[in-house]
Amino acid sequence: MDFNLPPELVAYLAELDEFIERVIKPLERKDDNIRFFDHRREWARTDWDRGGLPRHEWEDLLGQARKLADEAGHLRFAWPTEMGGKGGTNLAMAVIREHLAAKGLGLHNDLQNEHSIVGNNPFILMFKEFATNA
Repeated sequence: MDFNLPPELVAYLAELDEFIERVIKPLERKDDNIRFFDHRREWARTDWDRGGLPRHEWEDLLGQARKLADEAGHLRFAWPTEMGGKGGTNLAMAVIREHLAAKGLGLHNDLQNEHSIVGNNPFILMFKEFATNA
């Protein structure tokens, strides 16, 4: 059994790392956004006056990261090409998710709320296979 990763996947991981350093990390550090990822994160993310719902500032930051990732072609990596994605495989998604998680908590990937710059959207494939216009 060959456990070596395909060269194109290794290259894509390097592309993701470069994007994180160039685009995502500066956004994470901007305007004390790091408060959402350090020891203050629970208080920074949670609006206790609204029954513990996520703070609007937190959700806005996640939205900014997703928008930047989408513009760079990363967010819809696993989507079929005919639906605006890159047709990424399940193997590639498993490797990418492990790679991002190993980097630790950050705006690039937050497993607590399933946020990632590479979206994990399996329902897209279900829509493709089973949905109708009706």
